[in-house]
Amino acid sequence: MKTLFTGDFSIVFHPSFNLLIWVFIAMMLDLFTGIVKALMHHTARTSSGYRKTARKFTQYIGAILVSVILMNTFRQEHPVVQYMNDGLLILLIYIETTSIFENLYAIDSTSMFARYFIAPVLRLLTLYMKKLQRGETDA
Repeated sequence: MKTLFTGDFSIVFHPSFNLLIWVFIAMMLDLFTGIVKALMHHTARTSSGYRKTARKFTQYIGAILVSVILMNTFRQEHPVVQYMNDGLLILLIYIETTSIFENLYAIDSTSMFARYFIAPVLRLLTLYMKKLQRGETDA
């Protein structure tokens, strides 16, 4: 926990700094793999794709700020506070990781690496809720 302000008014920053860094890294990897996917599929990269990334970044920052505000209104010594903030960041990392693997599978779904590593990991990440492209069936 880090105190941002001291005196009569203080804000205690609860989310793990390491998890925040991982959220940022995952977002950058998702952006990179999305650009590579567009290049491999000869899809024009337009400002709308970049706007989606900016919107997603804004939503993530908003969710983190709401979490910090809510957690600062409750008892700050309670251990659930840290779990709630860290849980939010882990959820964001999970969402980004799933998107990265979806992009990797879309880039090349025919290689052995894609079939034996990316596809199974993607199935685990999506909890088998989504059938992969190219007619693959769940085994």
